[in-house]
Amino acid sequence: MDAKAGTGVPDRSRRRAMLLRILGIVIAVTAIALCVNALVSQWSEVSAALRTADLRWIGAGVLCAAAGMCFLALLWHQCLRVFGAPTPLGRTTGWYFAGELGKYLPGGIWPVVGRGELAHRGGVSRPMAYTTTLISLGLMCVGSAVACVSFLPFLSGDGLRLGWELLVLLVLPIGVLLVHPAVLGRALRLVDRLSKGRVVVTAPKWGPMIGLIGVATPAWLLVGISASMVTRGLGFEHQPAQVAFAAVSAWILGLLVVPVPAGAGVREFMFLLLSGLAGGPAVAVAAVSRLAYVLIDAIFGITSVVVLKLATPAPSIDRSVVVADE
Repeated sequence: MDAKAGTGVPDRSRRRAMLLRILGIVIAVTAIALCVNALVSQWSEVSAALRTADLRWIGAGVLCAAAGMCFLALLWHQCLRVFGAPTPLGRTTGWYFAGELGKYLPGGIWPVVGRGELAHRGGVSRPMAYTTTLISLGLMCVGSAVACVSFLPFLSGDGLRLGWELLVLLVLPIGVLLVHPAVLGRALRLVDRLSKGRVVVTAPKWGPMIGLIGVATPAWLLVGISASMVTRGLGFEHQPAQVAFAAVSAWILGLLVVPVPAGAGVREFMFLLLSGLAGGPAVAVAAVSRLAYVLIDAIFGITSVVVLKLATPAPSIDRSVVVADE
């Protein structure tokens, strides 16, 4: 066999990965530069707000953010249960937060790899671990759309700019349709064929999948409320529902820009565009919120790594197939 032919695919994969990393860095640097420019241009107002910040509101916002992240861990735990691989909540939460440390690496796949491998080492079959991780990410997006719908009735006429809001809300009906067993089942069977039988997971009934969206929704309600509390703590005039809507939308868009580590810069820039705040205050709120989430990830992630290291190995969970009508 020609040596070049044998190495062509890996070489192309490496080049593609390198291009994605470069693209991610370019997007992140550009977004961060725009945010820094907005911050510097209104630094006098922002610095005054930081000096007189009400730490009680900011502390409450951090607690809401932490609670929201716990709901996302619960979502994955419930997803494993619905797909037929029930695991202890404490252990699943540990896998989740330890795996989340990978989102700070370039490439976007590392949280999935981290969670999947930790769950596999904990006794969950690799197909089940990876499939439920990816499905839970999709359910997160649908849950965020539900949260955004919840904020819309509280927007004033000035805050409601039909167009972008409707584009975000399209996620809701599309997501609900995609989790129907007729659609999700076909997708899983296609993945099974493409992976040559390595992903043998059957779609559950529609009801439990809708229930999983219900588990995801409180996480994003709390993320939105957290952003509004931080804005209040910094003393900026704002419309709470619009700030909450912007925070959730920016979070999801940052998540979807896969090459950018943890959506760096992208999340802040989108919040600036959507929050209704002036550029400097918007970046200040986004930056304080970002620091809060980094702190939460560090505390929960490092604690989870230590606890998992000390924990006894779990028995193997071999079941990787759940019958749809079970």
